[in-house]
Amino acid sequence: MPSLYDLTSEGLQIFDMLEENLGELTPELEERLDKLMLEGPARIEAAAMVVRTLESNSAACEMEADRLRTRSKAFSEQADRLKKRMTVCLDTAFNGKVKTPLFSVWTQKSADRVVAELVPGVTPEMLAEERPDLVRVKMELDREKCVAERKAGNPLPELLLFEDRPATRYVRIK
Repeated sequence: MPSLYDLTSEGLQIFDMLEENLGELTPELEERLDKLMLEGPARIEAAAMVVRTLESNSAACEMEADRLRTRSKAFSEQADRLKKRMTVCLDTAFNGKVKTPLFSVWTQKSADRVVAELVPGVTPEMLAEERPDLVRVKMELDREKCVAERKAGNPLPELLLFEDRPATRYVRIK
């Protein structure tokens, strides 16, 4: 288990509880953890060490996921380049197709298509001024403005739903 600290036996106990439940905090586990941490400051310190260890593990997993995404992209690009080379070879030497005991491999032409792009230096806003029908606009709720308008007492349409959520307390570890 990679760790940021040498976990104490209390910390290992907390870590093991979480591992046993695959990180899911059931009501029973919450009760066990609360009981354990209420035993004193050393248990809270152990829990803080576990939090830091879990955060470190999470960061390591994110880095590994990024590395694997990059590797996956590289494999896809290699496959695409190899397919382009195979297309050239098939068209040049084998009249566009080869049949082997394992594979039938052939080339075919995709349909012609036209692709529209903006001229370099032109923004979608510039095009929208001249031809708004050629630009798509993503519509989304401006939550901050809605809340500000509500706080200011301004009338708002009944199409909006507001929910008052109480502040939550959370742990900070320094």
